[in-house]
Amino acid sequence: MKFDARASIALWLALPACLAAAPAPQTAARPTTQFEEIVVTAPRMTAPLLVVTDPKQPRQPLPAHDGADYLKAIPGFSVIRKGGTDGDPVFRGMAASRVNMSIDGQQVLGGCGMRMDPPTAYVFPEAYDRIVVIKGPQTVLEGPGNSAAAVRFEREVERFETRAVDGSASALGGSFGRADLVADVRADPQGMAN
Repeated sequence: MKFDARASIALWLALPACLAAAPAPQTAARPTTQFEEIVVTAPRMTAPLLVVTDPKQPRQPLPAHDGADYLKAIPGFSVIRKGGTDGDPVFRGMAASRVNMSIDGQQVLGGCGMRMDPPTAYVFPEAYDRIVVIKGPQTVLEGPGNSAAAVRFEREVERFETRAVDGSASALGGSFGRADLVADVRADPQGMAN
C-alpha cells in the first residue's frame, strides 16, 4: 500500500468544510439550582496555637480513661497504644520527648526507657480543671523538648473558707468488663478539726 500525500492533504482540507456544514446538536436548557445562603458564625481566634479545654465537661463517645485518650479529641493528636490500655500521644507525627507533658507544673517523663508506661498513663483527665495545649515550638516556658507541642494538665488550688472537704467522683461501666472509677477528694485537715 502506497502513501499518497496529495490525497491526504485533500482530506485534511475537506474536513473543516464538512464540520462547518454539519448541523449543530440541540442542547436542552439546564435548570439552574438556587442554594440557600449559609452564614457561618464562630468566635474570633485570638491565639490559634493555644487550645484550652475543660476535661470535666461531658464528652462523647466516652469519658477518657487516661490523658492520651482525652488528647486524641483535639485536632492534630493521635495515639500509639502502649501496654494494651494506655496510650502515648502523637502530635502531627511527633511523639515521645517532642510532646512535653506537664502535670501540676512538673514535667513528667515515661516510666521506662522505651516509654512502655507513658506520662499520660498517670493522668485521669476528670481530676483536672483545665488542659492547655500549646501547638508547635512556640514557647520556651515549658522546658526542653516541645518541638511538637507542650501539654499542661492544671488544677486550681482552692483555699477552703467554709468547707473542709470537697470532691467529685464518676463511674462508668461497659461491655467486656469495662469499669472506670474516678474520685478526686480534697480536704483541709485544719477545717475538719473545727
